[in-house]
Amino acid sequence: MIQPQSSSLGIGTATLPARGQLPFLATKILPARFGGLVARPRLVAILSELPAKRLAVIKAPAGVGKSSLAAACAEKLEQGGSCVGWLTIDSDDDEATRFLFYVSQALHHACPEVGAGAIGLILENNLIDPTAILSSLINDLAEIEDDIYLFLEDYHWLSASRIHQTVAYFLKHAPSHCHVVLTTRTEPPLPLATLRAQNQLIEIDSAALRFDMQETQAFLDTTKPGVLELPDIQLLQRKTEGWPAALRIISSMRSQSGFGLKEYVRNLSGSQRPIAAYLAEMLDMLPVDLVDFMLRTAILDRLSGPLCEAVTGSSSSRTILASLAQSQMLLTPLDNDGVWFRYHTLLAEYLRQRLEADRGLEVPELHGRAALWYASHELWTEAVQHAIAAGASDRAIGWMNHCAMALIKRGDLFTLLEWQRQFPDELMRSQCEVRLAIAWGLSLALRFDEALKLATDIEGDIAAMRLPDGNLLHECQAIRSVAIALKDDSERALPLAQDCLNQSSDPWTANVASNVVRFSHMKAGNLKQFHATPWIPYSVEEDRRNVFASVYRHCLKGLAEERQIRFAAADGHYREGLRIAERNVGPNSIAAALPASLIARIKYEQGQLDEAEAWVIDRASLISLGTMLDCVWSAYFVIARVAATRMNFERARILLERAENQGVARDWGRLSAGAIAEQARLHLNDGQLDEAAACVDRLEALAKKYPAPRPCAWSEIEWHHKLTRAHLLAQQARPDEAISILQQLQREAEAMQHRQFLICVAIRLSAVQLSSGNVVEAVGRFHRVLTACAAAGLYQTVLDEGPIISGLLRAVQEGGNVKADILPYVDRLMAGLHRAGQDLLAPTSGVRILNTLSPRETDVLTLIAEGLSNKEIARSLDIGPETVKSHLKSIFTKLGVERRAQAVSRAQTLGLVATQ
Repeated sequence: MIQPQSSSLGIGTATLPARGQLPFLATKILPARFGGLVARPRLVAILSELPAKRLAVIKAPAGVGKSSLAAACAEKLEQGGSCVGWLTIDSDDDEATRFLFYVSQALHHACPEVGAGAIGLILENNLIDPTAILSSLINDLAEIEDDIYLFLEDYHWLSASRIHQTVAYFLKHAPSHCHVVLTTRTEPPLPLATLRAQNQLIEIDSAALRFDMQETQAFLDTTKPGVLELPDIQLLQRKTEGWPAALRIISSMRSQSGFGLKEYVRNLSGSQRPIAAYLAEMLDMLPVDLVDFMLRTAILDRLSGPLCEAVTGSSSSRTILASLAQSQMLLTPLDNDGVWFRYHTLLAEYLRQRLEADRGLEVPELHGRAALWYASHELWTEAVQHAIAAGASDRAIGWMNHCAMALIKRGDLFTLLEWQRQFPDELMRSQCEVRLAIAWGLSLALRFDEALKLATDIEGDIAAMRLPDGNLLHECQAIRSVAIALKDDSERALPLAQDCLNQSSDPWTANVASNVVRFSHMKAGNLKQFHATPWIPYSVEEDRRNVFASVYRHCLKGLAEERQIRFAAADGHYREGLRIAERNVGPNSIAAALPASLIARIKYEQGQLDEAEAWVIDRASLISLGTMLDCVWSAYFVIARVAATRMNFERARILLERAENQGVARDWGRLSAGAIAEQARLHLNDGQLDEAAACVDRLEALAKKYPAPRPCAWSEIEWHHKLTRAHLLAQQARPDEAISILQQLQREAEAMQHRQFLICVAIRLSAVQLSSGNVVEAVGRFHRVLTACAAAGLYQTVLDEGPIISGLLRAVQEGGNVKADILPYVDRLMAGLHRAGQDLLAPTSGVRILNTLSPRETDVLTLIAEGLSNKEIARSLDIGPETVKSHLKSIFTKLGVERRAQAVSRAQTLGLVATQ
């Protein structure tokens, strides 16, 4: 094997066989060395294919890490025994003979058998044909057997066409064991398309070079160990978008450490030093007209050639944008066609700050031009935003007519509500359709009273202006029905919505009214009418525009199926709603939180507690902020029951108190009733009859406050009251009264076709009958319960009834009537009850996990639950930050979680730490 040459080179003149001399800077052929590089296995994996390729192009602007990646690759190849030639190119090398002279020197330095003849030819005659030099190099390379790698750093300095022709010739004719790596800021004018077609090209661009989250964390662990917590690192990753130069600048700030660095990260923008200084230096190296273009287009969130031309007024804008895109000047493509781009977040912030400082008077005019361009292309949301920024209030309000409802239909409620806040009421008064959209937004955002008032005001204005369009009045009525339904008054909402459904010709209004009608029929137990309620089908495109209506429809259909304990069908509807939401508005949206909260209940009922909790724990704030009552209750029910199942009754009670308080704040009596009933259940399980009796009194007061003379949503408040009272009476040894109440509830649940609640009533009735000696009737009823639950997959609700289920199961088994098809289900229940009994007698799961935690891990877990950072924990416990990290990894493994927030939630659920 040929060994790479190691020689001592200096600055001077070349003196290899020659009669002349050329200036020669030896450091240009020595690979760059970078200290403290972060391992980047995903990029190394890409470059590991280099031995099978002819060319690798690493293309990115300054500061993105192309040189450090190339240097790391070269060093790894050298360590593996390969011959590696390196040439750092500068502007003086933009002449074919000089370029080939340095290429020959680089190859000769890497492998003494290569390049001597080419160097001699050049020194003998500086005007020699480059083809002769190439032929000499290629012939030398053909004589060796080992792979040889040539790295050409900063290829963008070369503009001479003869050089590019030379490199193309070399790539075509050099032997297959010769490989070239280019680093460049621009697309090199080489036959890349041919090499792609031949599968002989590796391409790495600025997007690939940016640090991902793991690389950012590894980099900071090396440069600032233990200073930033995971949420701060995630924030830094988002703000820098993994830009290596920015990360290096921030990590090198000696003046910032600990809390100071955290504050810097939280306030980080492109206008802050030293990021701003770096960006200023970067722009100082660019032509004046290019910087002028970047400043004037900084007002834009996204850029295209025609839009930039309209904003700058320059016909060369398209060419300049194309040049920026080609040089990847911190410009991110937004599509696959190369039409739309955006500036890097930090660069955009810097440019806007500099534009405001240097040319502040131009800013409104630039926004005005952007607004007009967007309006001419009917991109109304952007047009309105730029018109507002330009101070053109009248124009903005006029254009809002075109996009306000589009925002509502796709679920972007808060953009429109923020616009509303920026304009005085008198300016909005004449914009009836905009105000209607705002009223829709207020109702769907659960701001019921504001929505109802605005709808009433709009109706008054319509009457005063004598507008002929009846659809506007129907919309007001639909808005009122939505607000009332979301306020949980289904009986009052139904006639309003039904009237809209019958008369409105607008598909959106009709379908939203359809949802309200379905909700009201479901809560009244009229499932036949629920399914008969008309719906105007949306196309795929219309689904994208009408996200909220479609997602609500699927959630309501799922709830109707869940009432019938058809969990598979319910889950299918919830999943379809989730798919529509995630595809069109994203997973972290209120639209996606709606079905996610209901999927959690299905998972809980199936006994999949960890999965049920996971569906809601990261979406809790979204669920609480903007979903309907049934979704909010589903989330509280799941996390409180999971906590109780894990014997953390204190956390369960705290969660239920929060639910009750939220019910009071939103005037959601049904939410408060559900929370109080669950609190009573915990008291009764503990034998705390006085506390349970107090809960019954509170439920009775709620039932009087929210009367339900006819079946409706509020009927469930009275159901909670009666079921809880019957449970209390049974424990007070008053079975006859309990049975009377339960039988009445059974008739009501049957009349309202609520099989899910009927199961709960039947279990309780079976338990009371068994304890009062009516074994035959208890066993018969409970056998029917088992058959229904086994078919539906309803498990956890049965198990939650506790020890009385064991008695019922034994009685059923002793009766000898257990059918073979439900035996597996019965066995599963028995196993679950056995585990629950062991948990009562032996240490709970929380205690078991606590026993696996070391004392130090327990201390660390307690402190992270109190909100302390790794560094603060290290100081508190007198250990190193790296030791804290090691403990955290172990804690995450033992708790089965991946993040700090999940660890705290799981620890609270298990009772390992207190719920705040």
